[in-house]
Amino acid sequence: MKKTIILGIVLSFLTVAVSVMAQQAPTAATAPSVTAPAPAPSASLELARMEICGSVMDRKPVDVSSTFAATQDKVYCYLEFKDVKKETAVNVVWTLGQNEMGKVTLTIKPYAKFRTWASKTINGMKGDWKVDVVDEQGAILKTAAFKVQ
Repeated sequence: MKKTIILGIVLSFLTVAVSVMAQQAPTAATAPSVTAPAPAPSASLELARMEICGSVMDRKPVDVSSTFAATQDKVYCYLEFKDVKKETAVNVVWTLGQNEMGKVTLTIKPYAKFRTWASKTINGMKGDWKVDVVDEQGAILKTAAFKVQ
């Protein structure tokens, strides 16, 4: 008899405890959303061409590739913009794996065709690289990937 009473009390206590915990736990329907919308790309800036290359000569990319030897001193990101309406700036962001390795700000002038480039000294840093071209609002205009081996 005593065991039945004790078991009834324990079950009652567990039922109350589970009920209280369920009320305190956030549900998917009530949890606030923390995702922000991605910035829209700049409508006035058209990136017509992006090349990763071993050098730039006469304002043209040379040795375009997606793989470079670790002995290569520098890698270039060549950019060509079309119908630029007003002077603006972009950032060229160099990333190795998950680590940002450098950022270069380039001024883009208002021309029908505007070419520019940024370079990164790689110093034998092997791995998977990525280059993002980011406008003044923070929107990624284009991304290119390459490997150093």
